[in-house]
Amino acid sequence: MTLLNNIITDPAPSAPKGIIYGPPGVGKTSFGASVSDSLIIDCENGAGSIKCSRTPYLASWEQILGWLRAIEQEDHPYKVIAIDTIDWLLRRIEEHVSGCAGGKTDSTLNRSHGGYGNGKQVLKNYVYQILLPVLDRIVARGIAVLLLAHAKRTEITDIDGITVEKTTPELPDGYLNVMVEWSDFVCLARIDSQDHRYLTTRETPRALAKNRYHLPESLPFEWNAFSEGITQGLSKAFNPKS
Repeated sequence: MTLLNNIITDPAPSAPKGIIYGPPGVGKTSFGASVSDSLIIDCENGAGSIKCSRTPYLASWEQILGWLRAIEQEDHPYKVIAIDTIDWLLRRIEEHVSGCAGGKTDSTLNRSHGGYGNGKQVLKNYVYQILLPVLDRIVARGIAVLLLAHAKRTEITDIDGITVEKTTPELPDGYLNVMVEWSDFVCLARIDSQDHRYLTTRETPRALAKNRYHLPESLPFEWNAFSEGITQGLSKAFNPKS
């Protein structure tokens, strides 16, 4: 047998993984909590007023990683985890790497691990070698991963070298691209003038968004509509004549 015998020719969609982001109060946590068999990974201490299954407030990277590994390795009923929020999770990793957690505010990434910016490289190692692999192993178990995030305005340079300002997930500098590339979807949650909540699923001149599921440009900000959109999109992609 050679490696060429392992070539894959049939579609093999995995559990969804991606980012849902938006302004405060749009309902990101409620969206994650509305899914049956979901678990909120509470990194922000903002899910206490919502009826849902959630972890205790996780104030350190060690606590967060412990819960992620439990979801990855142990038997449980959860089919979806919603990390609330990915920007706060990354802050916890930064605190862990810099040693500034627990009131040690004099430490920074530039000064930690020997200085000369070594702490920033260690932070990248945690994201690339620990965080993303454990999330991938969770997805491999058939568990969807929602990364909830806040929104901010960001200057983005496109492939033609033109710099524009867009609404994007609020992530630390240097991590927006990798998290977007890792995700199957990046959707912006908004509220229109009629107080209707909706998801933008495709890139616009004003907002960063994408999806690999052939979703319509806009969907109601409801799990059933989102899930059904994924199912229909994959069906059309894999069975174009049906």
